[in-house]
Parts: sequence; structure tokens; C-alpha cells
Amino acid sequence: MAMSEWSASGFSAYPPLGREFAERHLSLLQQLPLPLTILMLREISAYDWRFPAERRMLEDQFAWLQSLSPAELSEILRDFAQLSIPGQALSQNWVGDPERASEAMTAYLWSTSQIDAFRAAADSYADAWHKAVTEKGPAVPRLCIVVLSSELDDAGTPIFLKLRPHGVFFPQVDPANGLRTIFETMSARAAAHPLPYEHWYIDGGHPEPWNDPRVTRISWGELEPLRDSILQRIQKTISRSASGPEQLRTTLAETTPADLGLAPGRDELMNRFKISMLTEGSGTQIFSTTFAQWTAREALRRAQPSTLLVRFAPRQRQLPMDEMLAGLNSHNALDPKGSLIDADMGAFYTWINQQRLTGAAQASFVAWCEPTHQAIAIGPTLPRETTSANKMTMQQILAL
Repeated sequence: MAMSEWSASGFSAYPPLGREFAERHLSLLQQLPLPLTILMLREISAYDWRFPAERRMLEDQFAWLQSLSPAELSEILRDFAQLSIPGQALSQNWVGDPERASEAMTAYLWSTSQIDAFRAAADSYADAWHKAVTEKGPAVPRLCIVVLSSELDDAGTPIFLKLRPHGVFFPQVDPANGLRTIFETMSARAAAHPLPYEHWYIDGGHPEPWNDPRVTRISWGELEPLRDSILQRIQKTISRSASGPEQLRTTLAETTPADLGLAPGRDELMNRFKISMLTEGSGTQIFSTTFAQWTAREALRRAQPSTLLVRFAPRQRQLPMDEMLAGLNSHNALDPKGSLIDADMGAFYTWINQQRLTGAAQASFVAWCEPTHQAIAIGPTLPRETTSANKMTMQQILAL
């Protein structure tokens, strides 16, 4: 089907909000080069399951494209237009199923040695978009808190070495009421700015006995049934003689909440987010530390919350991959020492991902290692590469 032959009926399989968005922007979509059109439709088809920040970004992007003159639009999209993708390389219904069309397009670009040109076109387009549009910052300066739980084993391991050059290191932190102070801070920020998906608590173990309905919560322990179901799907796909890595990726990408027994009518957006964490992340189904680090990354990238708490708990020991995927590790021992190393690196990655967001210059970051009574604080008013000789409470650190 030629792009000029589209009609609104092509979006009939999209969920309601995505369908309305596509119909509203049909004229612009018909003007875009095929590779960019497929990428846009993939985002639009999942519009109903995107966070407010993602929806806002897509709306702003289309408003920017519509504001361009024909000459400006042609210049910005020139690199995409030069890519050659024949219609037979895609499925017949590529408008109605852009996810599969995207996979087919990627395979074709690789097979014809056009993938580098595609990436260059995407980078050029993104640069033009970011130069033209100012992203909206958080409602309040962003705060990220990472907790390395008391269950981890310090064993003399130096902590926060990669973070220390960027802030103040506190080697003497009073652990009394530390978590309670953090939760109270979370609740206070959520009460002052009660926006949906604006405040997150991610736990790599079983969540602490604290719950605030204004805070989005996701934890390794609570997702155990979902993790088991996904591991079963992985094992079933691997066991088929004709399947390979690409088939496994397709199977996971097409997994829906209904496939995993999640009840309809609840928070479909969060159900989809949970599934994406466990199907798109490498090792998120097996290692709790990987799950916590990856979920924090995706929450920051997609939801862009103003408050984020990530707690790392012990993960299982490493075993042969076949055993872990087959679920033969139910009695596997934990690895507190290795988990501490994972969590330390996870804290560093979380800070890096925070720095990539709008408003990073005003953002604050705190990481606290409970077993070693040490913490690091990074913020716009704090000196860099400094060590404090004072014994501090978590309340004092968060007030800096």
C-alpha cells in the first residue's frame, strides 16, 4: 500500500487513544519517508500504554513537524528519504501492525548494508528535534535515592568509588530511622506534587511495609508469578527445534498481559511496563539486582519521575544459564557479596541516567549503603570530590 493510499481505517486495530492520534495526524504521516513513518506508527500504536511524559514528547514532536515549511521538512527528512525499502520487504498490513513492520525493516536494512545510514538519519533527526524543542522539566527538582540494603555483605568492599568525584562522601551515617526518613520524604514530595507516575519506589526484593497510593511501586518479590510465567514462555520457545534468538525475541515482544493471566481493567499501562521490564531486559527475569537497575533506568527514561527510590536486595548466585532459565534454581543460595558489587554499579548507572534528563543541573542524588553506614550526596549546591568528617543522619543528608 502506498502511503498516499492510506485511510483512517488502517488504524482500526490500534487502541482508542492511539487510533485517535493517528487519525488526527494522518496528513502528516503520509508526508514522512517510509522508515520514519514505521517508527512513528510503532509509537502511536502503543500510545495508550505510554506514560504522560512519553505522550507529551510525541505530541510535541508532531507539533514541531507540522510547524515546518515543506522545504524545511524535506531537508530534515532527507537522510530518511534516501533509504531504499521496497514494499515487499514489509508485511502487507504494515500500517496496522507497525511492530512487525519495524522488525522486518530492521532485518532488511541489515541485509542491504543500510543500517549505518539509518542510524545516521535517526541521529540527525533527533539532533534537529532537540535543538528546536525545549523539553519540559520536572515539577520540582528531581531527587533520586538509591539504597543498598542491610542484607548485602560489605566484606571490606570499597563503596561509591565512581560517584565520589561528583559529590560529598559520608563515611559515618547513623542508620537509625534511615528508611523511615526516606519514605517520609517520598510522601511529602508526592503530597506536594500528586501527578500520575511522578514518584516511584522500585525494590529489588520484597517491598518494605510502606505504601503511599501517590507513589508508583514495583518490586521483584511482587512480580514472582509474572517472572515465572515469562521464564516458562522462554523455556518453551527455546525447546522448539526450529526456534532461535530472533524467534525468542519476537515471542517476548508480542507477549501481552492476557498471555500472562493479568486481569483486564486494572492499570494496563503498568501491566505493560512490568512485562517490558521482564521481556526486554537482559537478565531481569533472573537477577534481582539487574531487575532493579534496569527498571530504574526505564522509569527515568520513560516516565521521567521527579522522585525515584531504588532499593537493591541480594540476588541469587550465578549458575549455568540453562538451569536458571529452566527454573531449576528455586533453592539456589543468595550472593550478598556479589550483590553489593552489582548494587554499587547500579547506583552509578542510576545517577548517569538521571543526568541525561532535563533539569539535571538542579537535580539531587543520594546513595546510602546500609551495611557499611556510608552515603554519597550529589547536588547543585554540594562540593565535588569531598569527604565529610561529621557523623550524619539520613534526615540531615536529604536536607542538604
